[in-house]
Amino acid sequence: MPQLVTSKTDRTSLDGTIPQRHVRRSPSLRTGLMWLTVLLPTLLATVYYGLVASERYVSEAQIVVRRTSDEGSKGGFASFLQSTGIGGPDDIRVVQAYILSRDAVGALQSRLPIKAIFGPPGADFIARWPSLIYGATEEELYRHYLTMVSAVPNHETGVLTIAVQAFDPSHAKEITAALLELAEAMVNRLNERAQNDSIRSANDEVSRSEEALIASQIALTRFRNREMILDPERNAALLSELIGKLNTELASTLAQISQLRESAPNNPQLGPLSTHAASLKQQIEAQRNIISSAGSGLADKVSEYERVNLQQQFAARRLASAVASQTVAKAHARRQQIFLERIVEPNLPDKSTLPRRLVSIVTVLGWSLLFYLICWVVSAGVREHTASH
Repeated sequence: MPQLVTSKTDRTSLDGTIPQRHVRRSPSLRTGLMWLTVLLPTLLATVYYGLVASERYVSEAQIVVRRTSDEGSKGGFASFLQSTGIGGPDDIRVVQAYILSRDAVGALQSRLPIKAIFGPPGADFIARWPSLIYGATEEELYRHYLTMVSAVPNHETGVLTIAVQAFDPSHAKEITAALLELAEAMVNRLNERAQNDSIRSANDEVSRSEEALIASQIALTRFRNREMILDPERNAALLSELIGKLNTELASTLAQISQLRESAPNNPQLGPLSTHAASLKQQIEAQRNIISSAGSGLADKVSEYERVNLQQQFAARRLASAVASQTVAKAHARRQQIFLERIVEPNLPDKSTLPRRLVSIVTVLGWSLLFYLICWVVSAGVREHTASH
């Protein structure tokens, strides 16, 4: 009988097991992966950093933000910094945020030719602006600015270090000095705004109190002119004193009349004494009418005078309190001021420190090797998975 011939890949061994397939690893594939992930990026980095990359100079300055309030409100080292007048991390972040903001870029453009400084003709096509990475728009200019300017705070010491890169050392120093001036102007604006906000309400209260005092004084003057009385309370006191004297005299006269009627009924002095007593009664009644007459009596005038005078006193006290609050608000505003002080002035670099050519090449090589290893591990796993199926 003819024998059935099967291939090595399809037939089954005599013991029933399936032979394993052997997949050879292609040396050309590994070499291509090595070139693509390691050698080519390293070669490009070597060419760029060794021959193309332009030298950049770095100018640095250090500043500290001081505040004249909240001393001793914190413990430990922060309390020591506060006691020496050094501001907290929030003040540092405010200055840092402004230096790294679009407003700072716009203010710099009004002072310095930033676009020409960041894009000189001799700079390389990657580090300059506009470049292969950054376009010619204002937004791309701001992104490029963030790569050339850094502001790093030290939260333990409260010192903010500003570093500016440029292709010319004098340009780096000019930008750093301009940023310090802009930061100082920003801090001054914050101080002015804080003072205005804290004092404005106090000034408004003083103005309202002055107007109320003037209105009450005018009302008091009108009352005096209308009633022709400077002080109704004093007049009422004098009338009360006069009525008391008249009552005393009337009582004495009535006592004399009673005594004469008992001892000498026909005494000729009884007539004049009786007439005098009647006159005293009329005077007393007239003075009482002056005091208690409805509508025009002195009692009503005293009540109105007391009301107007009380309003004038309240307005005067309100004004005094508002002036005191204004003084406190001004003192508090002065204590809340923040100051920017320069610790290290911008320097003029005499040597290029960027780019770090050898470090950059080694970094690219390291990342390329890491990427190659990742690709190799993934490909090996794929091969093993394929061979098992």
